Amino acid sequence: MRDHDIETQPPRLQIFENVVPGQLLEEMNATLDACRQSWRPADGRRATDTAARFAELLRRHAPFQVAERQACARSRQGAREAGWDIGRGPPLYVLRCVNGSLRGQSHLRHYDSHILTLLIPLQQAAPTRENGDLIIYRHRRDTVAAWKNVITKVRLILLRSLPFAIRRALTFRHLALGLCDRIACVPGNLYVFNGFVTLHANLHVESGERRSLIFHYYDPGLTAGLSHVPRAWRTLRDRLLDAIQPVRSGD
Repeated sequence: MRDHDIETQPPRLQIFENVVPGQLLEEMNATLDACRQSWRPADGRRATDTAARFAELLRRHAPFQVAERQACARSRQGAREAGWDIGRGPPLYVLRCVNGSLRGQSHLRHYDSHILTLLIPLQQAAPTRENGDLIIYRHRRDTVAAWKNVITKVRLILLRSLPFAIRRALTFRHLALGLCDRIACVPGNLYVFNGFVTLHANLHVESGERRSLIFHYYDPGLTAGLSHVPRAWRTLRDRLLDAIQPVRSGD
């Protein structure tokens, strides 16, 4: 199988400031506050219907509409030039709520299975040395073949199983060497990047809670099914959780 050349890419990271109204942020956080003990799985990640509902609320505001449309258009163009068949499937919407008890969700370097990632911070953690900030690596992989992608994913899964202290030490060493950047994610802003070719992770949360809404678009299908099993399991888990006690929106 041939390599897929990535010829047209947007900047490594685009930041659209103040595209989410403050009142909407308050409403979304109030929804999560109302059910903070009932909805979360052990990994702090859930593809719940509420995430899709939040997405529709965001799209009622012109600044977010424009940013999303621009990001999607550029990603589709890049996918066409790379020869990827991305189809027209719906985005994957995910809510993440991570606090200090979830060390297993910190310093996990990975590539996404989807080409385009939109990150919308809903709430920042306490301003400590580690507050869950986004880590973006500077070097992006230039070509992707299915077999290379599978090998990379397996290697990263093994690295993610390392003890927390080692994963953390690696992150701060990479920051000191200038291999990656720490991005302070501010609620109200929108962060756009190609998670399929950009290695990224998050710092640990020492105090408080980091909340994020994430949109994933355009799966090129280069994981040989590795992403389908965990994704199907999480979808089943989230549906069961919704059936037991759904996350209720404010309206």
